[in-house]
Amino acid sequence: MSRIVFLGTGGARFVVAKQLRASGGLWFELGETRFHVDPGPGALVRALSQQPPLDPPRLDAIVLSHKHLDHSGDVNVMIEAMTHGGWRKRGALLAPADAFDQEGVVLPYVRRFVERIEHICEHGGPYLVNDVEIRASLRHRHGVETYGLHFTRDGTTISYLPCTRYFDGLAEDYARHRPSVLILNVLRYRDALDVDHLTFDDARSIIHAVRPRVAILTHFGTQMLERKPWLLARELEQALGLRVYAARDGWEFAVEEELEAAHV
Repeated sequence: MSRIVFLGTGGARFVVAKQLRASGGLWFELGETRFHVDPGPGALVRALSQQPPLDPPRLDAIVLSHKHLDHSGDVNVMIEAMTHGGWRKRGALLAPADAFDQEGVVLPYVRRFVERIEHICEHGGPYLVNDVEIRASLRHRHGVETYGLHFTRDGTTISYLPCTRYFDGLAEDYARHRPSVLILNVLRYRDALDVDHLTFDDARSIIHAVRPRVAILTHFGTQMLERKPWLLARELEQALGLRVYAARDGWEFAVEEELEAAHV
């Protein structure tokens, strides 16, 4: 059985700084393989606060879509947790190359704790972790090097579309992977700000083009929270004719169960 645990559904500096929503990232259990994706501030505490607690020393990999702190603030402590304080050299770390440069976020001393480091690149992969294949998207349009991620196991693909502005070719690139589940970071509702994040209307266009069996909205800014994301998800579900969820902190998405329900 596989599941995704949402250890944080907040996005943007204000929501993260105020912890209006948590920022612990995504915990994937795909069969027997465990990933922590984008472990932002509070990731370790959120993992251990789940009931029952998650077990960071059993992680197989830590994956960063990009190095912004709301996605990487706890990457170093999670590496230490995965490697038993650095005493057991194990696990993989996948991240864009700029996460390791002079303005990187992965500290030099913890890099030697992991068994393998992979630099994610545009359309890179497959990066193999046990029986899971990870492929990268095209490069996103964001302030730092950023890539979406496609996780495939036993013929089922789960795609994660992190922070980016909308641009031509984005939806088509994700559609090529034919994901059963599409997770989208939707920071904004509707505004005229020139920022590198998706709006609710952008998400509608992408979901319509990709046509996953299940779409999940997450990484909300204040505008989205004010408009009650669960109501917006219901609006999309009715308009698009497929299952749409708004993630909430601590929510566990049972992959096989939800896909079976969506098939009915």
